[in-house]
Amino acid sequence: MNGANEEESSAPGIQDRRPIITCAGEVELFSCIEDRLSVALPQEVCEWRRSLGRPARSVHISATFTPYNQAALPRINQWDLIRQPLFHIFWTECNDVDQYKTTIRDEIEVWLKELIAKDIPDWLIVVVENFDGKRANKLLPRTTVLDKIRTEFATKQGDRCISVLNPGREESRNADSWRGLVARIRHLLLTSYGRAVSKLEDYVRQQRERRNEPGWNFMGYFKLQEELAQVLEMLGLYDEALVQYDELDALFSQFVVNGQSGDATGSGWLSEFQRSLERWHALKLGPCALPTEPAPSLLELRAYLYSKQAHMLLLTNKVWEVASRCLPFLHACSRELLLLEISAPPGAVACWLFLASLEVLHTCNRHNQADQVEAYSLHTACLWAYASQKLRSLGDLCGLMPGRTPTSDQLHAVVYLSAGMGDCPGKPESPSPTDILKQALRSQTSFNKTYLELAELAMCTYKHIGRLRSARLVGREVASFYVLLGEVQKAAAFLTDALRTFEQDNWRDLAAQSQVELAECYRKAGDTRKYVRACAAIAAASEIDNLIRWSYFDEMQNSLLGLDRTLIVPFKNILRIESVRIVGGAASKSSATAIEVMQDSQVEIELIVESNFPREIVCAKAMIAVEADAKDAATAQKRGRRSSSVITGKDVRQQDALLQRLRIQRHLDYKENKQLSSASVVCRNAPLKRADSNVSPVYHSEFNDFLDTGKTPFVITPGMNVVRLSGRAERVGKFYLGQVAIHINLMELISVSLTPRLCYEVLREEPSVRLDKGEAALLSDIEQIMTLSVTIGSYAIETKGEKIKVLLKSSSGLSICGDVVNGGEFGNSLEITIEETRPYSTTVASIRVLAEVPSKDHQVTIICPWSSKSLPVTLSFAPPLKISWRLHTVKHRKYVQITVVGQCDRDLSIGDSSLTVSDNKVVPFHSSVGAQVLPNGMSVSFTYEILVRAQKESIPLKAEFRLRYAMGGSGHDDDDDDDEKGSVEECREYSYPFELSNYQTLYHIRAKVEPTKGSEFCRVGTVCHLHVSVSAAAHSFHGGSSLMYEVLAEPSVWAVCGRTAGVISFESDSDAETVVLDVMPLNSGFLPLPLVRLSKYIPADFGNTDYGKNELLHPRLEPFSAGQIYNGSKGEQVHVINTNSEPFSTGAPTLLT
Repeated sequence: MNGANEEESSAPGIQDRRPIITCAGEVELFSCIEDRLSVALPQEVCEWRRSLGRPARSVHISATFTPYNQAALPRINQWDLIRQPLFHIFWTECNDVDQYKTTIRDEIEVWLKELIAKDIPDWLIVVVENFDGKRANKLLPRTTVLDKIRTEFATKQGDRCISVLNPGREESRNADSWRGLVARIRHLLLTSYGRAVSKLEDYVRQQRERRNEPGWNFMGYFKLQEELAQVLEMLGLYDEALVQYDELDALFSQFVVNGQSGDATGSGWLSEFQRSLERWHALKLGPCALPTEPAPSLLELRAYLYSKQAHMLLLTNKVWEVASRCLPFLHACSRELLLLEISAPPGAVACWLFLASLEVLHTCNRHNQADQVEAYSLHTACLWAYASQKLRSLGDLCGLMPGRTPTSDQLHAVVYLSAGMGDCPGKPESPSPTDILKQALRSQTSFNKTYLELAELAMCTYKHIGRLRSARLVGREVASFYVLLGEVQKAAAFLTDALRTFEQDNWRDLAAQSQVELAECYRKAGDTRKYVRACAAIAAASEIDNLIRWSYFDEMQNSLLGLDRTLIVPFKNILRIESVRIVGGAASKSSATAIEVMQDSQVEIELIVESNFPREIVCAKAMIAVEADAKDAATAQKRGRRSSSVITGKDVRQQDALLQRLRIQRHLDYKENKQLSSASVVCRNAPLKRADSNVSPVYHSEFNDFLDTGKTPFVITPGMNVVRLSGRAERVGKFYLGQVAIHINLMELISVSLTPRLCYEVLREEPSVRLDKGEAALLSDIEQIMTLSVTIGSYAIETKGEKIKVLLKSSSGLSICGDVVNGGEFGNSLEITIEETRPYSTTVASIRVLAEVPSKDHQVTIICPWSSKSLPVTLSFAPPLKISWRLHTVKHRKYVQITVVGQCDRDLSIGDSSLTVSDNKVVPFHSSVGAQVLPNGMSVSFTYEILVRAQKESIPLKAEFRLRYAMGGSGHDDDDDDDEKGSVEECREYSYPFELSNYQTLYHIRAKVEPTKGSEFCRVGTVCHLHVSVSAAAHSFHGGSSLMYEVLAEPSVWAVCGRTAGVISFESDSDAETVVLDVMPLNSGFLPLPLVRLSKYIPADFGNTDYGKNELLHPRLEPFSAGQIYNGSKGEQVHVINTNSEPFSTGAPTLLT
């Protein structure tokens, strides 16, 4: 990887760049191990630590060994590191101290003095010892030759002296010694090399700072910094070597720019590059040398710099960067030729640029790797296009374009250009760029073939990397070339693709120019239909001059006369729909996305169209397609309905797929153990496809159903035009507006389908029947009037000479009658005759209804002759009175309170109330005052005492409450006032049955509050005693019964101390159970006693093994019915005084009932 390349070293002008190591002393000894040492040095990596804080780099280093020569030692200010020795080694095999003192010491001393005289600190003394294992048992000398050398010459530099054992023998001990020698030489050599490189960098930096001084020459500095770059390249630091070449490139470019702007300080050497261009040899990427005699030209210097940069990039496997740097490099060279005003023969620069482009492309193809195809294709595409452009310019210059014949001067120019390119032959299977260009300039056939191949490669590469627009621009150039060849069909294919791309990208100017070129192709090919289509597009293009538009407009009209069948042309930019509106109609009640239109009426559409034609034009007719909705609602919803009756040009404009909202969703990946592996987001949109690959033509509707302008021609003028289309709505259903078509002779201009699509609904309104009850609620047992309304729909009903009758049938318990005035008989069926049958006519009839009292919901079935289905109507009747009852208890006496509430909108007259309870006697407690008026929402109460006998079991009692009522302002008790029928209706009897159960009194409760001993009054904040006494009624006593009491005290009035509930048991009916609780009044005044509630206590049955019944495993409570508990203290109050207050009188606490 590092070190000199054998191929490069053998190339002409390329020398070995490995560092030189001199060998002094016993050279014959070293010659035995030279080859082995040369191979061992670069095999391992060595870390090179550099100055100025730069990071350490791992390098491989090799060397060239030469005999020591004092004359070859570097001189002062000699900076060519490649040609001067950097490290020096003295080899000796002397192991005898006496021999060392007589000869070797003097040789080393002289050798070191010569190095020190040249200020060379990089040296090494190697003592080779021949170790013999058989003689290893002998005593070693106290002082060895190595010790003597270190003592006399390397007192402070012990690492400069080293010994090695038998380097020619392969033994383990010798191998360790050999590895130590190689590592020591590698380390010291790299140290010396680093020191030399550091000095060279300082000198290069110093020379760069002097670039504005008089006498400074760029070529001298160029060789100096190139020396540094070659050293870095030898070490394998290709990226740093590339930086040196980039600095040279930037420095030269800056001098050229400064010289052009007038700042020519220190740049007098630029005149050396301003001589005329005499040769334009091809760029060579690979081992090359900069020519010195004669002096290099601008192009040669630039080509050499670029080749070095490309070589470094290729060594780092950056093929794509070689291609990316090429085009800016070629542009920079062309610009510098202009800035320096370098004269060149016509076509010479184009030849050099073409050769340089092909050389870079061929090099990239040779060094291409599979994983870098995409990367370098991004930059080679423009190089292919650039090469084709330069070749075409050479074809124009040399008269090689189709349809031209080269002149004598042009033939001489070809010869001169070929001579300036020089000779650079390639292999037969892979000709060099020079061979390709010379072959292309020989004849028109070769030129045409080469140009088309290059252009095709450029287009294919552009398409491969996704730059379709650039491919279309190259296609336009190819199309113009085919036009010159006379192959207009091929030219039209390329122009059609380019036009489609330009229109999609909204490049209007390019699209207009391509359209003009395409029209000329169609004219030359004699394709009248396509020519008319192109002329229409050009005439409507506002980017083109008006004179050209007028001429193509006339061509379109003249060519229309030669058509033999209809020509379909899309709207595109010829006509643009600004708005579409459905005139009239109303929003549909059944669908919020449609406009209602009645059957057999006219549907009118107002279409506003903008014409881009330069003149007015007569149109035969205009149509808009009408498509029936044959799909379900879900599919129609996806098609994009419009809830309004208007769409505008903004709505009609096609949506760009690239601007659609992305449907981003979360995506989670789980492992086999259900743990989260990764989380990401995914796009659910359909993948984008190239729009030009499969271009479908504009969909053309069949126009079986349409709205049109009629048979009268109309004129469309430039600008806005209002076109009204109409038609008769014959079929029922939903219809969508589709495409718009405008006919001009045999040319049919057609639009895309309107999106979102306007929808109108053609309705056929059927007859309707309504049965209305009015504002008042329906009441049972009261005669009421309802209204039947029959409305004829949008069409007349065929009677066939007979009258139409509507039949009404009522359910059981509901009677109907049609004679309201005279009062006919009620029945379960009724016929209503419909006199008026014209469309939208209405017939109203009044009917009387009467529902029985027990029933609530009834149904009236309406049967119409125009429909096979009957119409059921549900009627809900409420009773005229609402009655509720409540049981009251005073010890063993029972009272029933019955409340009657009026529910009729009119006043009711009530009277003759009575209550019967089985065989028990009932005593009314209310006074008999006669009839009473009961308004709506008001209530009247009746109270009765039921004389029941005390017994253990409460036998359920059947009770029935009866009441007579009548509609009107007054009531009556008997039926003698039948003459007042006009003002007061007939009296009716209303009965309300109910049942009494669990009404016997079982327990009595008595409670009182007393102060504690020592206190005469109950005071706020003082604990008092609550005495609760519970006794059982004698007739209802059951031995062993248990009760639970609960004290329910108002938290803001009483505070109960201790428990508030407990269980008591009764063993006999004679003794009352008394419970005393501690309570504390919280307020002063007359306070109500705490409420005591009793419940049946049923203990748990632990002996039951049926654990499925949970209620037997736990005690439970059951409440008493109303009337079974009598609380004698309910309503009583106790007087509580404040703590510091004195009572008005002494005595016990006052209880108020």
